[in-house]
Amino acid sequence: MLNILSGSVRLLEKPEFSWILEGDEDQVCFKIRIKDAYGRLYWDSGEIVSGKRHNIVCDKALKDESIYTWSVRVQGAIGGTAEYQGGKIYTKISSWSAKWIEPDRVRKPLTDSMEPIEPVAKGKVPGDSLEKLDPVTCFRKEFELPEVPAQALVYAASHGIYTLYMNGRRVSDLFAPGYTSYEKHIDYQCYEVTDLLRTGKNVMAFELADGWYTGKISALGIGQQFGTENAILGELILKNPDGSRTAIITDEGMRWSEGALRYADLYIGEYYDSHYLKEGWEQPAFEMDHSWRAAVARDYGYETLVMQTIPGIKEIRTIRPEILFAPNGDMLLDAGENIVGYVSFELDLKAGDIVSMEHSETLDKDGNYIQNIIGQNKDQMDFYVASADGVAIYKPEFTFHGFRYVRVNGTKDADKEHYLIHVIGTPLRKTGEFTCSDDRLNKLQEVICRSQLGNMISIPTDCPQRERTGWLGDMQVFAPTGCYEYDIEEFLRHWLADIRNEQLPDGQIPHITPCMKSHDIMKPPGIKGVSAAGWSDAAVIIPWRLYEAYGDINILKENFEMIKSYMASTEELAAELPADYEELDDARKAVQKYLWNTGFQYGDWLMPSIQMSGKPIFEVVAQTGYVVATLMFMLTTDITAKICDLLGESRLCRHYQELNEKVREAFAVEYINADGTLSKDYQGIYVLALKANAIPEELKPRAVQRLAELIHENHDLLDTGFLSVAYLLPVLKENGLKKLANRLLFQDECPSWLYEIKMGATTMWEYWNGYAPDGTPSDCSMNHFAFGCVGEYLFHDILGIQNTDPGRGILEIEPDIDCGLTWVKGSYETVWGNCRVEWKKESKHTALYLELPPNVTAKVRIGEHIRTFGCGTHRMEV
Repeated sequence: MLNILSGSVRLLEKPEFSWILEGDEDQVCFKIRIKDAYGRLYWDSGEIVSGKRHNIVCDKALKDESIYTWSVRVQGAIGGTAEYQGGKIYTKISSWSAKWIEPDRVRKPLTDSMEPIEPVAKGKVPGDSLEKLDPVTCFRKEFELPEVPAQALVYAASHGIYTLYMNGRRVSDLFAPGYTSYEKHIDYQCYEVTDLLRTGKNVMAFELADGWYTGKISALGIGQQFGTENAILGELILKNPDGSRTAIITDEGMRWSEGALRYADLYIGEYYDSHYLKEGWEQPAFEMDHSWRAAVARDYGYETLVMQTIPGIKEIRTIRPEILFAPNGDMLLDAGENIVGYVSFELDLKAGDIVSMEHSETLDKDGNYIQNIIGQNKDQMDFYVASADGVAIYKPEFTFHGFRYVRVNGTKDADKEHYLIHVIGTPLRKTGEFTCSDDRLNKLQEVICRSQLGNMISIPTDCPQRERTGWLGDMQVFAPTGCYEYDIEEFLRHWLADIRNEQLPDGQIPHITPCMKSHDIMKPPGIKGVSAAGWSDAAVIIPWRLYEAYGDINILKENFEMIKSYMASTEELAAELPADYEELDDARKAVQKYLWNTGFQYGDWLMPSIQMSGKPIFEVVAQTGYVVATLMFMLTTDITAKICDLLGESRLCRHYQELNEKVREAFAVEYINADGTLSKDYQGIYVLALKANAIPEELKPRAVQRLAELIHENHDLLDTGFLSVAYLLPVLKENGLKKLANRLLFQDECPSWLYEIKMGATTMWEYWNGYAPDGTPSDCSMNHFAFGCVGEYLFHDILGIQNTDPGRGILEIEPDIDCGLTWVKGSYETVWGNCRVEWKKESKHTALYLELPPNVTAKVRIGEHIRTFGCGTHRMEV
C-alpha cells in the first residue's frame, strides 16, 4: 500500500517536482503530467523507472504568464499505486510594460541619530513618531471589461511593502514583496484574480508602506537605508484561450492619496486615525475627490526583479489572550507565549478616543509592564483614533511585533473576546517531532520550534523585535536543527541567493544579509576587512548543511562560485601579518600566514563567563577573536575540500586539503601547549579545536580531559559561546564523555537550556540569564533561536535519527538508550518520507519501534547490536 502525503514544486526555468511517500513497499516508477489552465495536456514524463522523488526536473520549460496543474502517479514493487493532484503553478511574467510609480510628495526630513551603538545602549530616543514618519499611501486605477477573461494574473513588486486589492478584495500576502537585497534583488509576486473580476467597471488598488525599504530598520533604527521614497509596480494580464492578451498597468494614470494610516513602521508600529478613512476607496463604486492626485512614474528598471520562490508571509494561527491587571493597575493582554505578530480588536469607543497597544516580551519581577527592548525607534506601539461613537474594528496592516504582553490604554474594555492575537510567519512544513519521558525536554523542543518560526519572517532573523536582521552567524549555528524541525531547503536557498548578491568583488562576505548601510556605522574604527569568522563562514557552512540534510548536489553547485571566491579572500586575510609580527620568534613567524588573526572577529560571542560577569560584551572579542577565527578557518577549509571533491574539482580539493593541514600545523605552534592543553583555556576553544580536528592524536586525550575539567570546575555548567555551543554535546559524546554531555543537557542551573525552561521561557533567549533566579528580566531579546541549536542533539543523538546519505535514502538509527530517559518518541521527514522512531525501557529489555518510508534503508545500532531494515514497520529488542 502506498500513499502520497504531499507534493511541492520548485519553480525554475524548468520546474522541479517532489513528493513525500509512505507505505510498505518501495516506489519503482512514476509518471508526472502537467496540464494547462484549460485542462489540455502540456507535458507527460512517461513512465520513469526510479525510486527518486525529490527535485525531479521537467525537461520542458513552462510558458510565461501561464497557469498549470500537475499530478504524479507512482507504482510500488509489489503492485501498489498512489496518485497525487498537485496545486496550481503560476509562471513568471514575460516582460514588463508597467511603470514604477510613486506619490508626488515631499517626505519629512530624516532625523534619526547616526551614532554607533549609543541608541541601543541608552534606550529609546524620545520623540513623537507622527512628527517624523509619513502616511501610508493608497493607489487606485479603474478599468472597464466588456467580459470576464478566462485567465487573470497580477504581477506586483514594490519599494516598501504593499497590499493589493482587486475590486475591494485583498489578494496579497503580508508584507509583500518581502525582505531582500533590494539593490540587486527584489521579489515580485503573482496572484490569480480571475474570479474577482466582473463585467463593467473594475479597480486595481494598492496600499503602500515603508517596510524595510524606507522604514526605521536595523539595530540602530535608521530609516531610508535602501531609498528615500516608496514605489509600486503592478501589471494585470488578462488572457483568453484564443491567445488574446490585455495588460492593465501601473502608470501615471493611477491616482494616489493618503489614508487612515498616518504612519506604519515595522519597528515603531502603526498610527491609524479613522478621521482620515476613505471608506471603500479600493472598491469600483468609490468616487474620488480632489485629494486624489496623479502618480509620478519613475524609471527604476526591471533588472533586479525575480519571481518569488518561497511562500509569502501569512497569518499562521490566532490566540485569544488572557486579560491581566498588573499590580500598578495597568490592563495587559497575555498571549501565554512569546510570539511574533499583532493584536486586533473590536471595541465600543467614543469619538476622539485613542487606544494604544504597547508590546513587550516581559513583565518585571512584580508583574508590572516593562519594555525589555531598547534602542532608537524600537517603540512597538500601535494607536487607533476613533472618529465617531460606535464599534471600532482594527487590525494592524504594515507592522508586526515580538511580544507576549500588551499594555492597553484608552479603553477599559477587559473582555478578552474583544481582542485577538495573530501569529505570523513564513509557512514552513513541519518535518520533525520529538517527545520523551522528561517534560522539560518536551518544553525545550516546543520553545526551539516557536523561536524558529518566529524568526522565519521572509529571511532568517536574529530576533523579531530589536534588530530583525539576517545575521549569518545565527543561522549558521542553527541550520542543522532547523533542517530537522522544518523544511527550510527552499527558504535558505532563497536567502543564499542574496548572500551571493551581497558578496564583495574581492570575495568577502558581510555579516548580515540583506546588508544595510547602518551596519557600517557599527564597525569598530580602524577595521578594514569585512569578513568575520563564524558569520561570513555561513557562505560555506550553510550550503554544506543543506546538502547534508537534503542531498541535492545542486545546492553546492549554485553556491560554488561564492564559496571559491570567499575562501580565496579568507586565505588572503589570513596571510596578512599581525601588528606584533616583528616581536614573534622565528617558529611563530613562519606560520602567521595560516592564522586568521587580523581584522575584527566576534570570537566565541556571548561566552557566559564574560557576558554574565558584567564585563564589557566585547571582552570576548579580545579573549577569543583570533583563536576562534583560525579554528573556523580550519573547519571551512575542510568543508570546502569535501565540496570540491563532490563536484569533481580535484585540483581545488587538494589545495584545500593541503591548506587545512597547514592551518592545523600553524594552530599547533600558536595555541597548543606541549601537554595538549591550549593557551586559550576556555571550554569553547577546546570544543572548536576538537571539532576541527586541530589537536594531534597523541595530545587529544589531555585536551579532552582538560575540557572535562573546565566543565567540572564550572559546577558542571557550560561556558560555550555562540559558535562553540552547537558542537559542545556532540564533541563530548564523540570523545567518550557521553555522560557528561547528557549531564549538561539535563542541567537546570544557569547557564543551561533547562534553566530557561525552569524560568518559564516560551522562546529561546539571547542571553542564558535572560531572567535572574528572582524573576528579574534583562533587556536582552527573549526570542533568539541560535542557542536552540541543541535541537540537533535531541534528534541525532537522543532519538538517534542520523541522515547519513539523504541523496540515496540511507539512514543510521543510533538512539542513546542510556541517557536517563525511559522513553523517547519522534519522527523526521526526510526527502524520501517520514522516518518514525520510538524506544522505551521495559522490565528486562529496551524495545525499539521503527517505521521507514519506501526506498529507505536504515542501519540500527544499539550498543553492540546492529541490524539493517528497509521500508515498513519493524521492532527490535536489546
